Amino acid sequence: MTLPYSTFSAHLDALAARQPGAPALIDQDQPIGCAELRTRSRALAAGLAGIGVKPGHRVAVWLPNCAAWVESFLACAHLGALVLAVNTRFRALEVADILGRGKADWLVYWPGFKGIDFQGILDGVAPADLAGLRGAVALAGADGAAPVSVHGKPVHRYDALLACADPAPAAQANAGVLCFTTSGTTSKPKFVLHDQQTLLRHGMAVAQAFDYDDKACVLASAPFCGAFGFATLVGGLARGVPVVCAPVFNAAESAQAVARHAVTHTYANNEALVGMMQAAAPEAFSSVRLFGFASFTPALDNMLDLARAAHVPLTGLYGSSELIALVAGQPRDPAEGDVSARHLPGGTLIYPDARVRARDPETGQVLPHGQSGEVEILSPSLMQGYLDNPEATRAALTDDGYFRTGDLGYTLTPRQFVFQTRMGDSLRLSGFLVNPVEIEQVVETLPGVRACQVVGATRQGKIVPYAFVLLHPGAQADPAGWTAACKAAMAGFKAPAGFTVLDAFPSVESANSVKIQKHRLREMADAMLLDSSS
Repeated sequence: MTLPYSTFSAHLDALAARQPGAPALIDQDQPIGCAELRTRSRALAAGLAGIGVKPGHRVAVWLPNCAAWVESFLACAHLGALVLAVNTRFRALEVADILGRGKADWLVYWPGFKGIDFQGILDGVAPADLAGLRGAVALAGADGAAPVSVHGKPVHRYDALLACADPAPAAQANAGVLCFTTSGTTSKPKFVLHDQQTLLRHGMAVAQAFDYDDKACVLASAPFCGAFGFATLVGGLARGVPVVCAPVFNAAESAQAVARHAVTHTYANNEALVGMMQAAAPEAFSSVRLFGFASFTPALDNMLDLARAAHVPLTGLYGSSELIALVAGQPRDPAEGDVSARHLPGGTLIYPDARVRARDPETGQVLPHGQSGEVEILSPSLMQGYLDNPEATRAALTDDGYFRTGDLGYTLTPRQFVFQTRMGDSLRLSGFLVNPVEIEQVVETLPGVRACQVVGATRQGKIVPYAFVLLHPGAQADPAGWTAACKAAMAGFKAPAGFTVLDAFPSVESANSVKIQKHRLREMADAMLLDSSS
């Protein structure tokens, strides 16, 4: 794939010259043209340089989806600063961890934002965790006010930096520019480092793979701070088509935005897409060419029916922080792969020279197509590495350069695969590798059960499945009846060894969804079985 530019500044220069008035962003229904975006981001770069932001500095950007997020990223890219993308769902302990371990020099945030109490959260961060900060940049609130300091560090107004009359410094060459954080469901998040050229190339690959043309318009349904939302943004920027964004995702408002701006593409978790299609009449989606989805909530089985009624084409997706999201999408054309897998997570890799394989986690053997193992991917979108963590970087890669995804799946071709679940969530039962979703879907058909999570627990030295369930209102637990029904519906080794009713599943919020902490469920299940055997 030919890459005309290796930096965002050079790409933005060309975009502004070619189509100055064409909208690059539509922020809360306000269009921002390509030339205007260039002007604003360069002015911000000059302002940031004026307060001391230098090449190599780390700038934590803690903002919702808005023009300021994009301008801050582009300004930092121009200056050669590294953006630490901070999840807007994070709270004080998590923000403190990111600012501290990420060695942030600067923070950009929106203290007066109504949807999230950014200032209150930041006030809850211990001063010691902000010791490395040189200062902060704050967007003014609706009343025009902004704090003058945070824990003794100076706070500069965003609008004042935008008004800087100094010329921006010369653009820096390609270098590391963006760090996503991993979800941290089992350990502290890692910082996944990508350089400008890789991100730009990925945006161009996304635009090509998902058929963007001059009439395309992309809705940003996921936060820019995560790999999913950023891939959506960079695909639009790379192709020069508008990206529609709003600070807070709202299903009904997003459905209205699809109709108002003739949106052609969006990518979201299936829960968000279901909410959008339930919130508007089918004709609201007449402009849509493709909705891509990731199945974070497999129990939502009405998505396909809603899409058919609205004539919305759907396809399953795959991505990660390390490979960037949208690195694969299930094919819509038989020439690109097996279209029967279209509504399954995974897909055909969007780079022609990318490759995928599945490896048996016990024997280390690469498996034939159709057999489940750990998915390994070779892709040009691979991260530079984990920031400040060369050991973790080495451990994540095979000797021949494939990324060990930690996901369970199977291949259909050397470029197409199906994602099943995280490897840590898969179960080795009676010698067979089992996807717990298979068991969960059976349990969720049982009387009274609203939702289920299955984990592997240890009983007398063997791994057995254990089920945690949420009940419908007024329903009663029936472990004996549930066990009998499971044994009648599945192989005996798949029937849960026990059932525990919970009020809610333990979870942690990521940029794209609320992720269930299965390691905590495994600890609970081990304790349950230990108690029952004593």
